[in-house]
Amino acid sequence: MNTYEWLDDEAFCATFVRGLSPHEALARLGIDVLDGDDEEGEFEEGLICARPAEGGTILSEWNGFAGTLPEVLQRLSAGTVAASVFVNVNLVASFVHYADGRSILTFDPLFGDDEDGIPEDFLADRTKLELPGNTSGGGLAAALLLAERITEVRPNASSDVVAAHGVLEY
Repeated sequence: MNTYEWLDDEAFCATFVRGLSPHEALARLGIDVLDGDDEEGEFEEGLICARPAEGGTILSEWNGFAGTLPEVLQRLSAGTVAASVFVNVNLVASFVHYADGRSILTFDPLFGDDEDGIPEDFLADRTKLELPGNTSGGGLAAALLLAERITEVRPNASSDVVAAHGVLEY
C-alpha cells in the first residue's frame, strides 16, 4: 500500500468518488467543510479528510467507517460512482461499491469466498487482482486497486495533502 502511505495500516476507510472535488464530496455529506490541515488534531472521531486525486476525490478516515454506510454512499454516488475499502483493528473488512445511489457490490476483501450473485465482470477483476475467492492473496491492496478501477479515481502527488476535511456525526 505504498501509494497510500497516508492511510493507517491497521484501521481505515478510503472512499473513492469519481468526478467530485474534495469540497463537493464533503458538501454532499452536509457537513461543514474546513480547509487544509487546520484544526484536524482536535477531533477524535468522525473526521473525514478529502484528498484530491486523478479523476475525483479520495475521502479517508482513520479508524472510521462512514464510507461504508448506505446513506453516505447514496449521497456520494448520486450521478456518479463511489467505492469504499474499510478495515478495523479486528480485521473486519469490507469493499462496497455504489453507482448513482444504488448498491452494486459488497464483499469482504480479506476473507470472502462467497461469489454467488457477484456479476461476472467483477469476478474477472477479483481474480486478476488476486482478491479472496477461488484465488487469494491480494487483500486490502488489491481492494484499493479494484476501487481505483471501478471509479477511475487514482491517487496522485497531491493526494498526500488534505484539501479539506469535516466531521460527520454518525
